[in-house]
Amino acid sequence: MRVPRLDSNSDYVTITQWLVRSGDFVTQGEPIAVIETSKVTTELIAEGDGYIYMLVPEGTDVRVGQVVGFVSDTDENAANGIVSGQEREEGTELKMSRKAKELMVKYGIDRSLLPRDRIVRESDILRLVGQPYSISDTRSQDLLIYGGGGICKLIIDIVRKRGEYSICGIIDRRFPELKEVSGVPVIAGNGKNELREVMRQGYVRIINSVAFDGRMHGRKEPYVLLKELGFTFVNVIHDKAVVEPSIRMGEGNVIAAGAIVGSETWIGNNCIINAGAIVSHDCIISDHCHIASGAVLGGNVVVNENTLIGQGCTIFKNVRIGRNVVIKNGANVFSNVPDNEIVG
Repeated sequence: MRVPRLDSNSDYVTITQWLVRSGDFVTQGEPIAVIETSKVTTELIAEGDGYIYMLVPEGTDVRVGQVVGFVSDTDENAANGIVSGQEREEGTELKMSRKAKELMVKYGIDRSLLPRDRIVRESDILRLVGQPYSISDTRSQDLLIYGGGGICKLIIDIVRKRGEYSICGIIDRRFPELKEVSGVPVIAGNGKNELREVMRQGYVRIINSVAFDGRMHGRKEPYVLLKELGFTFVNVIHDKAVVEPSIRMGEGNVIAAGAIVGSETWIGNNCIINAGAIVSHDCIISDHCHIASGAVLGGNVVVNENTLIGQGCTIFKNVRIGRNVVIKNGANVFSNVPDNEIVG
């Protein structure tokens, strides 16, 4: 940004006041500074959208044509590890014009209602002013976890690392004796009335952390119950998992660190692909399955619903595993397994 000539007789202009701070996101046409000569006072205007960085302080006299700042596509504060909590929420940045920020604070607009795929402008805020919105709208980024066991801790770490959602509570049958898990409060038990009350408070997004407990399959029943009540399931995927772009996947799935999901694989709903598991190309993993840590599935394996593949198992290519099956830890499976079997 170069200082313009304000009148024919003045070769110098004073930067009277910066209207934004270095590192703010500005939009094209937004006033960013007050500049003046002895005859003229006006505003310096942003030449494009981006992050603004000033090169001279307020009160400086600068020559006409001198560069006094620049607008960059890159947030250099973020690049250097400096993150403003006011401008970012759970790791996801909101790009807003200065006027939009002022109106958001003035009218108390909830940040979760604002778009994150583009620049938020004054008009976006004005659309919300005086418009009624439901409690559930304001909790659109809030997430609940059903079950407070070991998988719950894994989910908490993944969600915190990715920053896509804000974990607001855990549902667990041990409430109120169980108070918290990894710093997240347990807010309700798992009875229908308790769950309905949670929904009345506006919580809609949830993930199921119940796993096989050594005696019975436990994932299907809570998923069915929560769906009937109207909860929405999200997928939780660790950023160190390798998930090929050609896979197809339903909802409510957890994919942990180090897991590999190969090309053209189908994953249903409410599954766990645990740490270090390998699901090779063209596999089908049906609803409510748990592929435990270190398990390896060859290509074209089919795992029917509500089945556990235990830790360190190897399933040979083209094998079909039935419904409600348990493959115990360390087993090697070279042929088809019928429904309701325990192997190993």
